[in-house]
Amino acid sequence: MRLVRHLPAILWIGMLLVIFYFSSRAGSSEHSAEWLRAFLSWVAPHFAAQLTETQLALLNFLFRKTGHGTGYLLLTLVGYWALRVSFGHEHAPALRIAVIVSLLRAIVDEIHQSFVPGRTGTVMDVLIDGVGIALAAWFLRTQQSKVVRGSE
Repeated sequence: MRLVRHLPAILWIGMLLVIFYFSSRAGSSEHSAEWLRAFLSWVAPHFAAQLTETQLALLNFLFRKTGHGTGYLLLTLVGYWALRVSFGHEHAPALRIAVIVSLLRAIVDEIHQSFVPGRTGTVMDVLIDGVGIALAAWFLRTQQSKVVRGSE
């Protein structure tokens, strides 16, 4: 039973580590283009065979930027869950802390990337991450207001 209580915190730490891993050379656009091409060759071989390098680069760019927003949306949701379940915070402080930690992680991620050969850190990526964080915060506030209205 104790593990169930700590599972959200373990997942949150795991997500923070996964983000760190993808900030390394392993998360470079060259690697993600290779992964994307291999995935497309597996699920849609005819489509993958017809892709030009320019088209692959565009798909890779869209995939990477969507990954940024989605990753930080999930990081914020899991962080909120961890703060509520594993650490016993109330809704408002849990939401604030989850948003702040996610935003700080986004900033640190881009700073880290600026020191990794073959990677660059950009303000645009922090902004995209911020969109994911904001969507998670909006969702959590909306859900909390439904709970509060339902208990009245």
